[in-house]
Amino acid sequence: MEKPSLTKFALALMAALALSACGHSCHHSSSSSGTDDANQEQPGGGGDEQPGDDSGNGDSGTTSSGVNFTCEKGMDSSDNLFASYAGDYGDSGTDPNAPEYAHTVTLDLDSMTFKVDGGAGTVLAEDEGAEIMEGVIAAMDDDLLVIDLSEAEGSIQFSLSGTGTRAIDITAAQNAAVGLELNGVSITSGNYPAIAVGPNTATVYVTLKGDNYLADSREFGTGYSEANGTDYYDTNALAADIDEDTEETQQWALGSDANGVLSTNGIMRIAGEGSLNVETGYKHGIYAKNRIYMLGGKVGVYNEGRNGIQSKNGFDMSGGTVLLCGVGTNTNKQSRGIIVSGDESEDGAGLGGITITDGVIGIKTVSKAISAKWDIEDDAETADTGDDPSPVVTISGGTISIETTGKVIDSDGNGAKITYYDEDGLAVTEEEKLTPEGIEGKLGVLISGGKITVSTTDDALNASRDGDGYITIKDGNESPYVVLESSSADAIDSNGDINIEGGVVVAVSSLGSEDGFDCDGTLNITGGLAIGISGSSMTYATENGSTQNTFVIGSAYGGKPGTTMAVTNSAGKAVFAYEIPDSISSYGIMTLTSPELVAGDTYSVMSGVTLTGGSATGGLYYDLPTTVTGGSETGTIEVTANTHLYSLGAQGGGNPGDGGNPPDSQGGGDGGTPPDGQGPGGDGGNPPGDF
Repeated sequence: MEKPSLTKFALALMAALALSACGHSCHHSSSSSGTDDANQEQPGGGGDEQPGDDSGNGDSGTTSSGVNFTCEKGMDSSDNLFASYAGDYGDSGTDPNAPEYAHTVTLDLDSMTFKVDGGAGTVLAEDEGAEIMEGVIAAMDDDLLVIDLSEAEGSIQFSLSGTGTRAIDITAAQNAAVGLELNGVSITSGNYPAIAVGPNTATVYVTLKGDNYLADSREFGTGYSEANGTDYYDTNALAADIDEDTEETQQWALGSDANGVLSTNGIMRIAGEGSLNVETGYKHGIYAKNRIYMLGGKVGVYNEGRNGIQSKNGFDMSGGTVLLCGVGTNTNKQSRGIIVSGDESEDGAGLGGITITDGVIGIKTVSKAISAKWDIEDDAETADTGDDPSPVVTISGGTISIETTGKVIDSDGNGAKITYYDEDGLAVTEEEKLTPEGIEGKLGVLISGGKITVSTTDDALNASRDGDGYITIKDGNESPYVVLESSSADAIDSNGDINIEGGVVVAVSSLGSEDGFDCDGTLNITGGLAIGISGSSMTYATENGSTQNTFVIGSAYGGKPGTTMAVTNSAGKAVFAYEIPDSISSYGIMTLTSPELVAGDTYSVMSGVTLTGGSATGGLYYDLPTTVTGGSETGTIEVTANTHLYSLGAQGGGNPGDGGNPPDSQGGGDGGTPPDGQGPGGDGGNPPGDF
């Protein structure tokens, strides 16, 4: 059913105030809102093209320190997400696609004074309306400030400053470009979005100056509408007041169920040099029904509701800094980070993805951190695939740090159901589930640059489309540095292929049944420097999928957690080195690859060594150490031109390739023993000769 919108309230307010200032026919376009499952509009409206990639190459050798901010709930300079942030900031600047504005209207919320192009001020009184300039009218009551510029000539920019408690609703003309400059503004808006811009074909250009704060007071599990019995009702509603098709909520309140504290039903583009902190406990912090572009500025969202940032057709980031903290623990609706839902329609076909070319992102959430979530198995409503979205996450630059904390709850299809209340207080009966994945593209994840650190309870990288899903890591304009660790799932999980073609990749999963690399298709290793730590002893690497030499080594030969292992060539020089993390208690196998592992040499696997020199990220040395001392040789592997896959003390599925040899003191052939004091770790670690 059609949900009420903030503009619906705005129109009622305009009509109630009987604005004599109109002097002409005032046409309003009702902007749809409510849940993100409403009908989708076309992406048009100007500025829909993606900004060019002007990402620069930073020092890729820097080891990330992870998510380095504290989830602070606050609306002042000393108490917000940026107050404790200790990291770098992304580049900021102007939006190259912003229009030339015909007029700039400033609004000081402290005095409710409008000024046009710096001229004389118009003071707006409560329960009155006024014409601010030709084609722009405004009216307000206790809760709402309504601005209608649907009859204005040219593009208008609004510059907001001061402190207020009224929600601001701006209605523009179809296909309009609307400027929204936040210049030291603080709004706590009650039961409405702090700022909403419509209609669905408009593009809003948000420019950040100074420090800005937006919050609402809406609560999760509440049905907000203009009357108890309109759109929602609870047990206090009179039967005569309940409209047809109205839904019962656990509690009703006067207000709007529109998505987002900062919200548009069109396109949103964010730029500037300032900051914006957003708080909500209801649905989403920042919402665009079409698409969001992040080009500059600093944006922080503290969310006790559903999503920090959400759109339908896409999220594109080429600059700026985004910090998201999602702490909501509502059943089956735990807080998430950046979500693009996708839209199965002619207008949404091929869209629905996430693209990051530069900038800085830090995310701490209970549930998913980044997800292009349209699922062909769950969300498709027609058999026609020509109108399907393309839910792919593409990263070619920037710095991304992610941490998810929720306990994984698998929806196993056993028929057990629970009943809970959703954002609007509606009772829902379904299986309980929680999937706190790091970066998810339902169709695919493509990484060709950037510095990425992900620590999760569920899969760190995930592509879940059966058969077609893919995860590819390769070199682009820069080499990506990807460090992944999952405490209770796979580090990289694809329902199709995994393609390691370049970059530096660390993928750690120590749980006994989970893996560093897990795919239903083929693990293709054709380049790059990579290591995967698996709790299981399942070998996904295959001879058919590898053109770069790859070693699969059991834990008894790689060494214990908290120690350093190395692979040296016949001259004693390190060609691979890795500090096994002490965050894991055991593991089964490690799968490692490097272009330094060349045919025609015999390599020694060394455990418990001490290294001198070199540089590492996530424990993996991309700049090799100059010397390797101490430790012990646990086995050797002779690399030939006949195969690219070699195993030492590993067993499990896949093609184990050619076996390695234990040191002379351990014997060979049928048995042998693991190195003293190490023993098999996890489910693997079998001595040579057992596979």
